[in-house]
Amino acid sequence: MKTLARIRILSALGLCALLTVPMAPAQAGKLKKWIDENGQVQYGDHIPPRYAKQSVQTLNRQGVVVDVRAAAKTPEQIAEEQRLAAIKAEQDRLRREQERKDRILLDTFTNEDEMILTRDGKIEAIEAIIRVTNGRIEKIRQRLASQKNRAANMERAGKPVPESLTRQIQESRAQIRQNLAYIENRKQEQQAIREKFESDIKRFRELKAAQREAELETAGK
Repeated sequence: MKTLARIRILSALGLCALLTVPMAPAQAGKLKKWIDENGQVQYGDHIPPRYAKQSVQTLNRQGVVVDVRAAAKTPEQIAEEQRLAAIKAEQDRLRREQERKDRILLDTFTNEDEMILTRDGKIEAIEAIIRVTNGRIEKIRQRLASQKNRAANMERAGKPVPESLTRQIQESRAQIRQNLAYIENRKQEQQAIREKFESDIKRFRELKAAQREAELETAGK
């Protein structure tokens, strides 16, 4: 303990000596302060290379800190800063995107009734397409039934079924599958519209409530 105290006293005396020695103009304000490998404060007009990456303070002639150079960042610190920066950038992007959607929502509709009418109109338009497609499927099924009946009659008569008729039956079945898949996709589109408008109506209410609150606050001032 006595040795450590003595080192500290000597370091302090050394600082005083450095501060009282007249400096050449080029060296004025260039006194550096750093911590060595033993945890002791050191002073000098230049930093030893082995301490180049650690935090360093610059003192003026009165011993006042006028500049602080942070220690060099570790790869882990740099990676963490980049991760946090990426998160913030994504949050900012989402915020801007939400603000854009809010502006479009308020510019497009004036009340909830307009939104409901628009929603129902979109769903009905798709429903009309589904009805048309169902009619097409029914016609294809009738044609398929006729094709299968012809093939069955030939088989009962002991005649080979022409390759062209077999191909027609396969094509009719494929067309039915394609049209059914099309209808399923349109139904999913209808459901997506319902969900989107449900979310938009909820957001519309929030925005309108916020507008009314802001108007009341303005009126009360």
